[in-house]
Amino acid sequence: MNQINIHSKINSARDLVEKVLAKHEKPVVACSFGKNSMVVLHMVWQFKPDVHVLFNDTLMEYPDTYKFKREVTQKWQLNIIETKPNKTFWWIVENYGFPLFSRKGHADPSKNCCRYLKEYPIDRVLRKHKFDLYFTGLSRHESRLREFSAKKYGNYFYSKRSKHWKCHPIQDWTNEDIWKYHKIYDIPHNTLYDKTPPNGFDLRTGCWCCTIPIRYGKIEFLRMNYPHLWKLLLSKVLGKVLLQQKLGINAPQTQIEHLMQIKPCLFDKY
Repeated sequence: MNQINIHSKINSARDLVEKVLAKHEKPVVACSFGKNSMVVLHMVWQFKPDVHVLFNDTLMEYPDTYKFKREVTQKWQLNIIETKPNKTFWWIVENYGFPLFSRKGHADPSKNCCRYLKEYPIDRVLRKHKFDLYFTGLSRHESRLREFSAKKYGNYFYSKRSKHWKCHPIQDWTNEDIWKYHKIYDIPHNTLYDKTPPNGFDLRTGCWCCTIPIRYGKIEFLRMNYPHLWKLLLSKVLGKVLLQQKLGINAPQTQIEHLMQIKPCLFDKY
């Protein structure tokens, strides 16, 4: 992709942002302080510096994210709103299981995880403040579900479920486009992206504890970069679950902790 194409995409996205801002009285930008949402925040912020910024704190964000959020909030003087879940990730694990590893007969724990940690808290804040326009940094390239949503709804539409308008200005952008925008406008980025991921692992912000990408190196990434979080996650039942799934054994916690010391890579992949 050449520079002309990226500038064309930037102009189209900025035109969309400017157009929809003129139609609404109370917009809000969802910001995870990841690479995508920083681009959208920067775009909207240039037109409306006092725009509300919604940070949904799942209580399980990477340490880098919390640090970066504080820095950007202070530097850009953001009008930020933070929301937190009523249920913790550990409560979800106890009642539904880890994402991918269900318990008590629940078919898909990952759906409940996202509902309690993301959807419910965000919906509460949107209703409470009566926002009428919700900007996000969603990209169709991030998942099949988002690709389907992009084809069905487009980048600006009214959500009947949540009863407000949604706008996805960079819906058609690739990762390459995102990083080009960062470079062109010299906007800061989360230091999480400076870390080296295992081959095949798509480095993204969000919950450090999420086990959905475990097949692609998530546990190995934690072990190499956040050993204290790696140890916490495995000691909270996941180590036992992984051994059951991989080796078919039901090991006591003392044995799991011993294996974590002598052969930590045993837990890297599932």
